[in-house]
Amino acid sequence: MSNEQQTKSYLDLVSSTYGLLVEAAANANHRMLEHLKSSYEIASRPYTSTAVEATYRENLDRAGQLVELNVAAAQKSGAELASLAEKFAKQAAAWQESYVETMRGLFRTGLSNLAFVKDAADQTYEGFAKRVEDIQTRATAGVSQN
Repeated sequence: MSNEQQTKSYLDLVSSTYGLLVEAAANANHRMLEHLKSSYEIASRPYTSTAVEATYRENLDRAGQLVELNVAAAQKSGAELASLAEKFAKQAAAWQESYVETMRGLFRTGLSNLAFVKDAADQTYEGFAKRVEDIQTRATAGVSQN
């Protein structure tokens, strides 16, 4: 994978992860506002009667409606969270795959650099060994001429 493709891959991942986070925050905010609106509509309805017994009955009905509303909201939130967890798991898998590919590239580059250094060291060693042999040859040639 080329650097340009890798960079594009990272940008796509970041963009999709950010989009997922924004979508999750927007959905949670929308659910909360809808819940508050429904709760307010239940609580702010005018009483139909001024009789004490009717008021108690109506308050119990409203309390029942609020409980039902909260249960429904909790169920919806749970379903949304489960869906979000699944999306995040897929996103995490994509990030992990990208990370593995990056590590693969880094190791390839590292091994290539090590091979280059090894070859350069071999050449330097061979050159040094030749010079030592030349010096020894000149030294022995000079000694044998005397």
